[in-house]
Order: sequence, then C-alpha cells, then structure tokens
Amino acid sequence: MTLPLNGYLALALIAAVPLAPLWLPLLPLVIWWWRRETRIGRELGYAALPRFAAEAIAAHAEAAFGVAPEGGWTVVARNVDRYLNAVDSPRHWRTFGVLTILAFAPWLRLQPRLAALPLPRRRRFLERHLRTTRGFLLVPSLARQLVRMGYYHDRGIAAALGFRTVNQRRQEPARAAASAASGAKVAG
Repeated sequence: MTLPLNGYLALALIAAVPLAPLWLPLLPLVIWWWRRETRIGRELGYAALPRFAAEAIAAHAEAAFGVAPEGGWTVVARNVDRYLNAVDSPRHWRTFGVLTILAFAPWLRLQPRLAALPLPRRRRFLERHLRTTRGFLLVPSLARQLVRMGYYHDRGIAAALGFRTVNQRRQEPARAAASAASGAKVAG
C-alpha cells in the first residue's frame, strides 16, 4: 500500500488514538521536553531546529557522506536550519514531524536515538531501514532530502564536486565569448 506523507501521518494518528490513555498523561512532559530542546537549540545558535533534530541531521550526514564539510557535520544542520528559518509554509509542522521521527526511528528497533548510535551501527540502521520508499519508515527517509540539501549547500563540498550555481553556469558562455573576442583582437 503506497500512501502520501499525509496518509502515513493520519495512520499514525489513528493508531495513537486508542493508546490515548497511555500517552495523554505524558503530554505535558512531552511539551516541556520539546520547549527545552528548542530553547537549547536557540542557545546553540539554531533559529528553527530543536537540539535533537540538529543532532539527528548531523548524525545522518556523518553516516551518509564520506567527506565532512570544512566546519564539521554541524554545518549540515546549520544549512538546514537556515533553510527552515527562511521558508514560510503552512506545512512547516510536517518537516519537524519528519525530523522528530528521524531522530527517534531507531527506538522502533529498540536502539538508542539516531545521534547516540555509534557510527557503524548508524550506517547499518540507515542502510537497512531508512533507504526505503515503503511502509512507515518512508516518513523518516524523507529527511534524507533535507540532509542532502544541507550537505551539498556547503560551498567547499559543492566546489569539490564541481557544482556551479545557475548564475555561474549562465555567466560561463558570456565569459567564453568575451575571451574568444579578446583572443581574436590579439590575433588580428
């Protein structure tokens, strides 16, 4: 069964309703924890991300990519944070839901949260469970897009891969034409 993200979130909500007597009393504690994590994230310099989400993004990037950005893996989280802070979307809450599920997805396999897993186990977990487009683990696998965006947005990584922005690509034919024209003047 293939569902869009909203479908999986709706199924999770339907599954959570019968368990309300168990989790409803914990809701004030969860709200306190979320606010605390967000406050700590602000103290660490993140405008939009709670601490656990920034740690999960950095941990995912470390496990997924071989070359660290110049400033370390937290650069990836800072790039994602900058993006999320700039985006004004009514579906902003879904992104935080996906990042929360990414951070705690290993709990479904009775393992520590993603940032607390040792690197080899984290790589194995990501490879086995989050490289899928099926089932409930599709939801945290969507966070890969954000992690990739944050990783490839780093100028050093982009330059090492030979990536050029659209503006840089537009300027290259103009530079080549100007160079050819100046070369023709010198030859003539």
